[in-house]
Amino acid sequence: MSSGVSRWESGQAAVEAALIMPLMVFMTLGIVQLTMIQHAKLMTEYAAYQAARAGSVWNGNNERMHDAAIIALLPTMGRTDSLATLATTWGMHQIYDEALRGLAWSASGVRPPSSFNGSNLFGMIRVDTINPAYFTPIDSIWKLREGHDWKELDFDGAASYPEVPALEDNLRKFFNLPEPDDAETVYRKATRLTIRLRYWYEMRVPFANWVIFTAWYASNARVALSGAIDRPTLAKSNMLNPNADIEALKGMARGIQHERGYNSVYPPEMWVLWGLANGSIPLVSNVVGKRYFLPLTATYTLRMQSNFHRKWILHLNPDWGL
Repeated sequence: MSSGVSRWESGQAAVEAALIMPLMVFMTLGIVQLTMIQHAKLMTEYAAYQAARAGSVWNGNNERMHDAAIIALLPTMGRTDSLATLATTWGMHQIYDEALRGLAWSASGVRPPSSFNGSNLFGMIRVDTINPAYFTPIDSIWKLREGHDWKELDFDGAASYPEVPALEDNLRKFFNLPEPDDAETVYRKATRLTIRLRYWYEMRVPFANWVIFTAWYASNARVALSGAIDRPTLAKSNMLNPNADIEALKGMARGIQHERGYNSVYPPEMWVLWGLANGSIPLVSNVVGKRYFLPLTATYTLRMQSNFHRKWILHLNPDWGL
């Protein structure tokens, strides 16, 4: 009798393990992937700081800021614990960056230029200058006569906002500057460099990458998913769907918008991400298979430590006709 009970309990334990094990594996993979995403997010914020720091001492040079961001983000792409592994990871980034730049990001819609003063804006990492910008009242922040024709914004000149408010009147009289206090404040704010960094982070944990990407994409489209975790559907009435039914999500993506400057992600870029995830991009998907990317963004502000060069103002340049 005891032998029969033992075999029955053993069989019950095997069935329970078979039911629970897949769920435990999926949960473990999801936790690992979410932890890696959080690490990449923290590194993106650190890269934004490094980019702003480089820009503050290099006259707002977008190329220098872009290089600083790459160096800071390399640990999220591969090993960097030796010169050999660092070189390998750097080479991998270059390959990914070139491949991403070659995709049809600008199929339609309002788009930023593909490059700016030598810095590519469609690659793996993008750095945008948010402040100073063309929507800043330039004529009110350039202080001396014919200031609107200046090519640099003096970050510590005598015409800048006094550190001691009591000196305001004396400086105005000495330089014959009749600007009111509000214009002085605008000038002071204009000598702060604000940048926004966008990083295409690739998720690498099997199954979890697809689940997280699908959930994020649906959230961006503001659509609720139904069905099983491995077979999501947009139809609430189809809770026991045998197959996934989410192709309509592609046309619902909204992207990541901002009040100032270019959006981090436009709908056409979301469509490209969808194509990479479901393997529907010709040639690319046939060679590298499915790839899952999340756009991570971070913004940072630092006081300029060098004169900001007007040529590095990125947004709303009238030459682009936007």
